[in-house]
Amino acid sequence: MKVTRTKAERQARIREIAHSIWESEGRPVGQSLRHWYMAEKLVLAEEQNTPPTPPKRKNAKPAKRE
Repeated sequence: MKVTRTKAERQARIREIAHSIWESEGRPVGQSLRHWYMAEKLVLAEEQNTPPTPPKRKNAKPAKRE
């Protein structure tokens, strides 16, 4: 299910996530743009509701069924 947000709601969510990233990195100076772009990507994924898919392993054997 897709999430629908207004422009203001989207920016508020990006700001919230960017702030969390900034805090989690120890509040570094001069990284706000990088944090904003990271948050934008996360919000876009939230809105599209596309969970990340794990990479396929080469030579993966099918699970055994009993």
